[in-house]
Amino acid sequence: MLNLVFEPDTGPLRRILRGFISEAPGGRTIPELKRYTLLETVYQPGKVIDAVRQLRNAGAVTTAPRAINTKTRVHLAATPPAPSPSAEQGALW
Repeated sequence: MLNLVFEPDTGPLRRILRGFISEAPGGRTIPELKRYTLLETVYQPGKVIDAVRQLRNAGAVTTAPRAINTKTRVHLAATPPAPSPSAEQGALW
């Protein structure tokens, strides 16, 4: 039996975007993040807003303004969240 997953795990995309945002002291805009996602990852640019929202909810980034749209600038949070072990690590041990 084949198990199909219609929504990919965006954990790797969140890590990639967080790293990309960290390279810009002034933060990144949503269009910059979407373009980077299109050209440098296997994810669809449409996943960026959900990933940014999840990063913000986890306390990893801040957004200005709070509503996420094409004019939103995303910055790293002042204090990064405590790292949590990934599901991948648990499977290895």
